[in-house]
Amino acid sequence: MPAIIRPKAYESNYKNHYHMHKLVSSLLISLSLLISGCTSLLPEPHKLDIQQGNKIKQDDIRKLKTGMTRKQVLFILGTPLLKDGFHNNRWDYIDYFKPGKGEVIQSRLSLIFDNDTLISIDDSHYTPPEETPSSDSK
Repeated sequence: MPAIIRPKAYESNYKNHYHMHKLVSSLLISLSLLISGCTSLLPEPHKLDIQQGNKIKQDDIRKLKTGMTRKQVLFILGTPLLKDGFHNNRWDYIDYFKPGKGEVIQSRLSLIFDNDTLISIDDSHYTPPEETPSSDSK
């Protein structure tokens, strides 16, 4: 069988295409490694603050006194986050705050009633909220 004779232009075009493909592949790999190593230089995305539950102030807790009725407590603190159907005599006010940057702050205030009368205030898991400047104070 006779040997296939190809023109010289075909060989040079094939070699150029092969080298160009190799060069582009090397550049893409290098560029992807460079970009992946620079993620610390990119700006951090903004994270929103998450506020859930009952925001309770220290002044409101000071207003609570044993012997108050449920209506009086509702007037001072508002509706509790948790009213357990199995324990109608217990109300839990829970505050959960997760800042965009920083640690989660959780707080709990538990109130125990006997019939319609407040008999116990458990603020052992209560953390006073940090004072932050509000837009109202302008």
